[in-house]
Amino acid sequence: MNEDKTGAVALGRRIRGMRGRMSQDTLSRRIGFHRTRISKAENGELPSADLCAALDDYWRTGGEIAAWQARLEAARGGDGAAGTDRRQVVFEFSAAGLIAADTYRRRARRNPDALTLTELGDEVDGHAAVFTVTPHAILAPRVYRTWQSAERLLDAGAKTRTQAKLTQIAGYSAYMLSRLAFNLGDQAASRRFITQAGDHSDQIDDPVLAASMAAMSSTLAFYGHQYAEAVESARRAPDHPYTRARLAAYEARALAALGDAGGTREALARMRRAVIDVPARPGSSPFGPATAESFTAGVLARLGAGDEVEPIARAAVDAFDRGQAVGFEDHGHAVMVLATALVRRPRPDPAEAARLGMRALAMLAASPTHTLFSRAGRLAADLAGHAPVPEVVDFHERLTAVSRPGLMDG
Repeated sequence: MNEDKTGAVALGRRIRGMRGRMSQDTLSRRIGFHRTRISKAENGELPSADLCAALDDYWRTGGEIAAWQARLEAARGGDGAAGTDRRQVVFEFSAAGLIAADTYRRRARRNPDALTLTELGDEVDGHAAVFTVTPHAILAPRVYRTWQSAERLLDAGAKTRTQAKLTQIAGYSAYMLSRLAFNLGDQAASRRFITQAGDHSDQIDDPVLAASMAAMSSTLAFYGHQYAEAVESARRAPDHPYTRARLAAYEARALAALGDAGGTREALARMRRAVIDVPARPGSSPFGPATAESFTAGVLARLGAGDEVEPIARAAVDAFDRGQAVGFEDHGHAVMVLATALVRRPRPDPAEAARLGMRALAMLAASPTHTLFSRAGRLAADLAGHAPVPEVVDFHERLTAVSRPGLMDG
């Protein structure tokens, strides 16, 4: 029995164990999926992403089943039903972004009150806790429902004492939707949601929300090749221990793109001093040691410091591989940075670089993000001079199969 099949069997046992004495028919009625799909999953057939999301919602497992399914899907290099779910979510993001813009403009004309709904705060905390380990196409609809609920309550009018809390919930939800939209390839929706989050942030005193928004604004500017604006967005952010390292890292990558080697290294030094290893909370994800190592390697590679990059990148990949750090996006970036280091060093190893690129593409297929796709494209450019190498040919073919139009299909 191969490793993929063994993993699916273990996942099936987990689903069967959580069902307990409940019949499959009862579970089927409660989650809205046919009993045969549940039976097949329990008997070792890899379930679809939408079934796993429904099971997580019903059992309140914090995304465990969906994340497990995504890892197995990535290991076999397939897209499966997760691709269908992802395309539908991306298709809906444009409409959702227009709603965000309309809500922002409507609220700008008046100052609403809010009703309290304290469980929304628990939902936001839950979304933040699983943000880095749950495929975006699965998480996005959940966050969107939380955001819509908060916005409707704000529109309905509220007592003054609850308005700030509800505004905070709506602000963090809009910020998370901005990140999700960006990583699913819809930058227009991302900008609309970050504008909506900014409207909420202006009404409350929450430095983490404001700093997280600045980080997202810096990211949008950076990937739009507006590097000076990316630096300024990071520098203008409120200072808070939770977001300090990430903002310094974003400043460093933009300075590297501008060719400012001295400023880049100074920002990286601030980033390393500010690294924080704490549980996730609403706002930017924690910026731990492995993420910092990966970021350092990527930025130094952009500066051409090849001799420094490889050992740093290997340490970062090793930390993720050993489970000392989590997060499919950061893990994918660490692998891709190591691949870049191998192809840019004085004695390139294009075959190993391409194999690492293929590994990162498997992650991209299961949990696509705009930033990882962009890095894959840069690796392809670096490998262009090594076209005859068989592994490089395989990498280019696989990259073509998961190209940007696949992320944007409706």
